[in-house]
Amino acid sequence: MKAIAALLLLAIVPVVAACGPVRMADAQPMPVSQAPPGGEWFKQKGCTDCHSISAYKMWNIAAQGPDLSLAVEDVPQRFGRSLEDFLHAPSGTMAMVLSSRIPLTPDERNVAIARLHDAYRRHQGLPDAMRPLSSH
Repeated sequence: MKAIAALLLLAIVPVVAACGPVRMADAQPMPVSQAPPGGEWFKQKGCTDCHSISAYKMWNIAAQGPDLSLAVEDVPQRFGRSLEDFLHAPSGTMAMVLSSRIPLTPDERNVAIARLHDAYRRHQGLPDAMRPLSSH
């Protein structure tokens, strides 16, 4: 019995050792071929550096933020405010990000709101297997 346990441990250790932390340099959005149009705007702005957007088939294996496909329902749950209100007057981490790393004009924030609503509509139409399990 001990020999079996030792063999199992030897088989598992290399797998666990390979599961180290992902460096940010390695964390790139992974668009799937023939992704629905619309997601490229988020990539261009830098949103996919920290977020996945499953509705546009853009996954970030080291996503630090929630899937933006769920923002329409996630923001009110987290912050008690509408997505529109939040993006025009962000709080927390996003206040810092949208003031320094990804500064958006008021018009660009309106574009983001429209595209996030589109992503949410697309998300609702995805088969269950494609839906994110949670939004962090």
